[in-house]
Amino acid sequence: MSATARISTTLRTLTIASIALVALAGCSGSTEPTQSAEATDSLLPAAEGTTEYPLTMSTAVGEVVLEDRPERVVMASSWDADLFAALGVTPVGTDAQVEFYPWAQEKIPGEIETVWPVSDDAYPAEQVANTSPDLIVDTLASDAETVQQLSDISPVLGAPADNPDDPQRQERLLLLGEALDLSARAQQVIDDYDATFDNVRAEHPEFAGKTVDYLVFWGGGAGTGYLNIAGSDPEALLTRMGFAANSNADSFPDETISDELLDTLTGDVLVISNQASDQAEFDAWFASPLIARLPSVHNDQAIVLNLSPERTVTYNGELQEFTGHFGRAWNFGPLAHAEIADLLVPKLSDKLS
Repeated sequence: MSATARISTTLRTLTIASIALVALAGCSGSTEPTQSAEATDSLLPAAEGTTEYPLTMSTAVGEVVLEDRPERVVMASSWDADLFAALGVTPVGTDAQVEFYPWAQEKIPGEIETVWPVSDDAYPAEQVANTSPDLIVDTLASDAETVQQLSDISPVLGAPADNPDDPQRQERLLLLGEALDLSARAQQVIDDYDATFDNVRAEHPEFAGKTVDYLVFWGGGAGTGYLNIAGSDPEALLTRMGFAANSNADSFPDETISDELLDTLTGDVLVISNQASDQAEFDAWFASPLIARLPSVHNDQAIVLNLSPERTVTYNGELQEFTGHFGRAWNFGPLAHAEIADLLVPKLSDKLS
């Protein structure tokens, strides 16, 4: 197995080892652990002793006052699953879409007590209240009115106050880490993530100066999406892998690309996620002159990933190890990005070597 064959495993191993060092460092100054430095139960790791309570934090939905370290934490949106898993925190409740993210779900240490179905309501206040939380977390929440019902139950940790409209994962992770007295662990996750992709770039010099076009074929007449537009999460992740920014990324105002613009794609590699329910529809589109004349396709540098409703991925007729919501994984977090790298880095390297 090559050094980057299982990037997600490497990242997890780095983080676990680093967490052990953080824990040892936290204990080195005292021979008798205090109550605050011990995990009160299996829901949270041991406190690091750096966050002082009572704690007042500013978020996009208002101030959060924590009198003591939270013990029962609700993950109000499963979009935070990567953050909880990376910090080793088990939420007492979340929504059913957490199953979209098995890479995070399998790394959450304990069993989530309550999982509620997704509905038209932003949050099921009654079910949240039934978990008896002392902190409710949605690090993407920026509207105080939306979370008002939750605020009546328990303090709510929303998006970072200084960047509510486009909160970055690092900011969200550090915010949650501070609230739970896990700041060192949060920073270590960030450092390990950076080191992991530093290694990817070092091990794959063939990516340098090359560009990728990332398309999604929705099928059913829904058209085609160009997903690594300028400022997008896919473009940022491909750049982290070592690819050059794609000049086409500035050419499209949104993620939908018309057939007339397909022949403007000049990326060295073309990645397509096929979400069409009718394989024949995709095959006809891929064989059309619109696609066949692209330089990447002509040079056999296209990677076609067939996505199933069961959230599995097939490549060249072979089922891949990746499972989960592939589209959301690009926007998700450190664990999801490692899974995408596991899937794509060997294929990208093969096309460019």
